[in-house]
Amino acid sequence: MSQSNKSDNPWSAIVGVAVIVIFMVGLFMLARFVFRILAFLSPIMLIAALIIDYTVVTDYLKWVRNTFRRDAIAGVIIGILSVIGFPVLSGYFLARALLKKQVKKAKAEYERKRDGDLVEYEELETDFPPRFRKEERSINDDDLVH
Repeated sequence: MSQSNKSDNPWSAIVGVAVIVIFMVGLFMLARFVFRILAFLSPIMLIAALIIDYTVVTDYLKWVRNTFRRDAIAGVIIGILSVIGFPVLSGYFLARALLKKQVKKAKAEYERKRDGDLVEYEELETDFPPRFRKEERSINDDDLVH
């Protein structure tokens, strides 16, 4: 006599599917909410990214242009996705600009620690008598050979 783990209750399958559907609907609503917030904040994030490090945006535009020149279809698809996903893309620009700023700051700090700080100094006037140089003997003098 073997025991079966299968349940004869059809409601367990229906409840399982309902839980998955509710979970997926919840994820969709959360994603829609986040996308709406990003859409509202995207112009501000783009301006902030341009202020922090404008090369992030220009590098992306150069990449899209080069992709379009290499493969027109891929360039068009990337352009369309960039317009549709502009809120996400502006967040990406801001995150990348902040990351590059932190990397530059860490690199400057490392170089400062490695090379040392510049020290401010002031030249002082001294009253030492002038020094006179002794006459140097040249190598061609005959007194080297005795």
